[in-house]
Amino acid sequence: MIGSAQASDLGALLGGGNDSFKKVLPGQTIKLPEDHAAHPDYRSEWWYLTGNLKDEQGREYGMQWTLFRQGIEQELRTSNPWLTPQLWLAQFAITDLDRGSHQQDERASRQGPGLAGASGGQYWLREWRLASQGAALFPATLKVQSKIGELNLTVTAAKPLVLQGKAGYSEKSPGNASFYYSYPRLTLRGTLTRDGETRTVTGQGWFDHEWSSSVLAEWQSGWDWFSLQLADGRELMLFRLRTKAGRANPENQPENRYGILIEQDGSSRVLAPDAIRLTPGNTWRGPKGQAYPVEWQLNAAGMTLTIKARQPNQAMTGRFDYWEGAVSVSGDAKGVGYLEMTGY
Repeated sequence: MIGSAQASDLGALLGGGNDSFKKVLPGQTIKLPEDHAAHPDYRSEWWYLTGNLKDEQGREYGMQWTLFRQGIEQELRTSNPWLTPQLWLAQFAITDLDRGSHQQDERASRQGPGLAGASGGQYWLREWRLASQGAALFPATLKVQSKIGELNLTVTAAKPLVLQGKAGYSEKSPGNASFYYSYPRLTLRGTLTRDGETRTVTGQGWFDHEWSSSVLAEWQSGWDWFSLQLADGRELMLFRLRTKAGRANPENQPENRYGILIEQDGSSRVLAPDAIRLTPGNTWRGPKGQAYPVEWQLNAAGMTLTIKARQPNQAMTGRFDYWEGAVSVSGDAKGVGYLEMTGY
């Protein structure tokens, strides 16, 4: 659970399963705008926004805002709004790419009136809030007031939503899947206030919404996930799920790899798993000794790309540990993006 010290890694938190929760099954349809809201029948859920920003003086930043929901047991049948076994966690990070700093903050709450939730176009934990301006998820405003700074952004969709996997059904291993969609290119405009100084910032972002009751199989250790926004107007999203070292894979399944290429006009195609090759390179030691690969070579979609952390120290070290940070893309195409690594 989000509040448990035993779930110190993000992959461990989202791994396994619980038979009291609803299973993600193929053939179900994602319905919008209804499915932008929370799904308490499922165990885990997250709304995730990242971006690469630049201020009026040319200084560059990475930003992350994520809202997690974790069910402890199936929803109690009660009219009392305070009796709900739902825990919420919001995480916020700002990476100052010119100064080489990475600052983070997080807040946790049970669900309750005015505390946390995701419904009616509002996604919030106390005063940290993403608020839609209409029936659609975007345009929206993001407002975060934190000890590391204050971020106020207007978020608009430059490209339409993409359903991941098979019409939103994203299989991770036999019997483990999520419902998953993305907004692959967002326009971000607003202000960032730090150390008493407010700067105007602009940039581009990526948004994910995913929910599930079991993401990882028992023999899987974690994932490496990439969202890449290329300068030519295309996007790539890829992930691989790693098998635990020294563990047999009882289903005799290959390493799960998934990728999707989104064209300039918003059309997309899923890449064949055997046509995706991700090769880790140089590593950076995290605060607990984790060897996070901060340089990768990607061969996919007819391209050879080098993906590098824009700075190595972008580890998240709150209630659970993972690496989440801004990256640059070079090679056959140039661009920026975000990389998430768990289970190291």
